[in-house]
Amino acid sequence: YVIGGSTPAALLGDWLTSLYDQCSDVTDVSFKLENEVIEQSKALFNLASEFNGTLVSGATVSNMVNLAVAREWLGEQKALSISKTGLANTALDFKIYSASAHSSVFKSLSIVGLGRNSLEIVGTMDGREAIDIDKLKEKLEENKGIPAIVIGNAGTVNTGDFDNFKALKSLKEEHNFWLHIDAAFGGFANCSAQHKHLLEDWNCADSITIDAHKWLNVPYDSAFQFNRHTKLQKQVFQNGNAPYLEDLTDTAMHLIPENSRRWRALAIWFSFQAYGKNGISKMISRTCDLAQQTGNRIDKHPHFELLAEVKLNIVCFKVSNTLNFSTEAFLKALNNTQKVFMTPTVYKGEYAIRIAFSNWMTQEKDVENLVSLLEETVVVLKIE
Repeated sequence: YVIGGSTPAALLGDWLTSLYDQCSDVTDVSFKLENEVIEQSKALFNLASEFNGTLVSGATVSNMVNLAVAREWLGEQKALSISKTGLANTALDFKIYSASAHSSVFKSLSIVGLGRNSLEIVGTMDGREAIDIDKLKEKLEENKGIPAIVIGNAGTVNTGDFDNFKALKSLKEEHNFWLHIDAAFGGFANCSAQHKHLLEDWNCADSITIDAHKWLNVPYDSAFQFNRHTKLQKQVFQNGNAPYLEDLTDTAMHLIPENSRRWRALAIWFSFQAYGKNGISKMISRTCDLAQQTGNRIDKHPHFELLAEVKLNIVCFKVSNTLNFSTEAFLKALNNTQKVFMTPTVYKGEYAIRIAFSNWMTQEKDVENLVSLLEETVVVLKIE
């Protein structure tokens, strides 16, 4: 998990959301406010004006919505409308490629009918989780003429790694594929002067997923869904005829699964008004710096091994092989202290630990306390 928190401004917005209890698309003010939030978020993330956007419950639903639209695009390449005919009534041939897809991508492929097993894993660069562009190019050339979806990553779940979007843009000019970018937390790299280069040319994407309840620190559940293909999105999610919906034809309920949804935009709008781009950027930069400090401390420590370069806000490590207990036992003991929360993963075949820095309250003193706790836990387990 990459878990943030609720800033005071976001919490106030969330209280008022419950107080007013407005369905997001029904009232004029809620509709206009969400549109304003989407435009402001596009500026925050340096997204092209051609993207439309909506608010959904999380990265899983955002990935699902975008892949449902990508499915419609696959059909369009063969003059088919999957939303009308269904996949069962077609003989559509397609390819889906990714290097380090998040688990929610597989879930989404299952939901939209493309199937978990349809995703082909492309090799990664040496010592990285980023896609090997040469291997992807080989796949695309081997299957020329077959419509494809490429799922890229901006911030992989294990190490916060990024695909090379500049190279993907060039590849997109040679081959016809839909590029979806899962940027659940990595999209916030655009808020940091030191890290924004990681998203260079990401505007070549057809669709993008970004969470709000992670690094923007608004309450669960809240995420952005961006897409360049509004017409196709409406084909998929358009509501049927209903008299009470006749005046709501331009609202987001015709672009996403939910007809009724919480007024998520208000908490985000309060955050934008309170902190602005400058305040959000400072928070992102600070947590990235804290992750880097922690990674450096772990890398130099004799009892731990840093498994990957700290690219953004994720620190991935394991305990040294010289210790007489496993990384799994160490993580269990660490979390049992109830002073920190870290999550397990498997990185390059090894059980590993992830530290995710994303809470707005985390400070340098917390890094000191964290390193002390790591050392104390080692001592306790060595004695046992």
